[in-house]
Amino acid sequence: MLRRPPGHRGVAAARDILEIVAILAAGIWALYVFVYEQRLKPAGEPPSVIFTGSLQRLGQHAGLIQFGVRGKVVNNGQTDVSIIALGFAADGLRYAPLSKPFVDRAIHSTTIYERDARVASRTIVYRLVELTQLAEPKYGSGSRLHPGQEVPYSATFAVKSGEFDAITLYGSLAYTKFNIQGGYPTNVEHTPTGAVLFTSTNDNPNYSSLEVTLDEVSLW
Repeated sequence: MLRRPPGHRGVAAARDILEIVAILAAGIWALYVFVYEQRLKPAGEPPSVIFTGSLQRLGQHAGLIQFGVRGKVVNNGQTDVSIIALGFAADGLRYAPLSKPFVDRAIHSTTIYERDARVASRTIVYRLVELTQLAEPKYGSGSRLHPGQEVPYSATFAVKSGEFDAITLYGSLAYTKFNIQGGYPTNVEHTPTGAVLFTSTNDNPNYSSLEVTLDEVSLW
């Protein structure tokens, strides 16, 4: 009977131990990727959204011009996003000619130069504000978006023909990653342009909001 030298048995045992360690390391790495990279890490990421929209002139009838509003909220982050509130506002602009150039330094660190004309007046012609159950339980349920998901919005309104030179569309959004009914009481305010401004009533650190200019259409 052939017997293996003791050294061969030691090498085989060391090889077996290395194989076991490699298998355990692979299992730990797979667990790390699945639990941390796919679950724990995304859960710790802040919510992130993209809010886009457009304004289309649909038609004219009986001295009125009709417009169509289109908006879309996209979750471009790594964690779920729940909508607390949504707003649209449309501003009617009137321009006036200038006898000399106008320079505006009202905004700190920003200078605006206009040579021949400037906006003489702004008038709100349309506004939509929608609060969800996250702001107050009595309201309707809002949208919860998983990463990569989107939700569309649409509306229409009309203005008198010949009253304005242009229409500007603003979009406003309040959102969070924690879907808690009634957990985000919301103040509804307005910017100097008339756009909707959402703020947290109780300074909730998980409350996020934004206000963007979506589109502008000339009526000339």
